[in-house]
Amino acid sequence: MVSYAACLEGADVVRHLDRRVAARREDGYVFNKASLQSYNFMSFCGGPLEVATEEEAQKLMSQNEKDSANEAEVLSAPPRLVYNNFVLRLARDMLVAVASGWDQHVEVINKIIPQHWKDEPVARIIELCILHIAMAEMTSRGTPHKVAINEAVDLAKRFCDGGAPRIINGCLRTYVKDHINNGPSQPAESKA
Repeated sequence: MVSYAACLEGADVVRHLDRRVAARREDGYVFNKASLQSYNFMSFCGGPLEVATEEEAQKLMSQNEKDSANEAEVLSAPPRLVYNNFVLRLARDMLVAVASGWDQHVEVINKIIPQHWKDEPVARIIELCILHIAMAEMTSRGTPHKVAINEAVDLAKRFCDGGAPRIINGCLRTYVKDHINNGPSQPAESKA
């Protein structure tokens, strides 16, 4: 999200990531590795919870506060302490791909997204990030379009509201039909 905002501002997102990865904490900072082990990377919101008693509600609130503090510790740590070099290189490569095709992809996205997404782009920032990443994967990285679309839909199912996965699927299929299959940047098909 920070990288998306940097792209919108015209800032160098790759340099931004490199600075973040190389950032050092103040003297005396010690990363609590136990927080990383207890951090649930797959916990993403969910539906509203119902409890029968005030005691259950207090217990859930207390656990939520602990989980939030743990998440803050992990997410504010220098990336080199949390992620391995492969993940950091992949993230950097994806940022390079997104940034290099940014202007072209913005034009295409503005043509293929529904009007109600255009009316409230800030509310759809995650959906727009997913579209940019998928388009960059197909054009710059040569990822087969079926794989990129499936990954994008999976991300939308996890992070977006109910209708977004279907819309992202349709937008990317339109993009493939109009720009990949008919354009000069058609990725090579695998010989299976």
